[in-house]
Amino acid sequence: MGNNEGREMLKGDIVSTLAEAREIISAKSAFWLGNCSCREERASVCKKGLRVCLGFTPPAVSAAPGSGRSPATREEVEKLLYFAKTEKLVPRPYYNDKGEVTAVCFCCPCCCGVIKAKADVAGKFMEVTDAANCTNCGACVPVCYFGARKIEDGILKIDRKNCFGCGICVAECPTGAISMVKR
Repeated sequence: MGNNEGREMLKGDIVSTLAEAREIISAKSAFWLGNCSCREERASVCKKGLRVCLGFTPPAVSAAPGSGRSPATREEVEKLLYFAKTEKLVPRPYYNDKGEVTAVCFCCPCCCGVIKAKADVAGKFMEVTDAANCTNCGACVPVCYFGARKIEDGILKIDRKNCFGCGICVAECPTGAISMVKR
């Protein structure tokens, strides 16, 4: 998993799939929502909402110092997960030094410094595309924020070292040719 390979436990911000984020969240019982500091700073650029940083109680210290933090219900968290799916946001769990997830931010490429920089935040999974089922339609290309997918001469080209494991491409593939596998 990039430079994360071989780590005994994850630390810092790591890209995850929405399913992984859902699993993390299902194990938690108390939540808070806060504004994304990246989006607060670039409000005129990003149209994907502000309240997209989710923390767990006891209150976590997220890597993002966004404002507007307040307790949240499970129903509000479910709405955030639905919003993240429809808006194609990348879940980024934050792991503390003990390997515990203390927050999950839902990010996009227009303002997230980590995604824009393509920092070493590759997650536990990566894409696998079944070439026999791929129609080279390119539906997956614009949602690959890390640049792993592109169409060249009408053929889908994949640079797997640039797959960070968000899984957004899976939902976009009309033929079901893409799946996620452990690194």
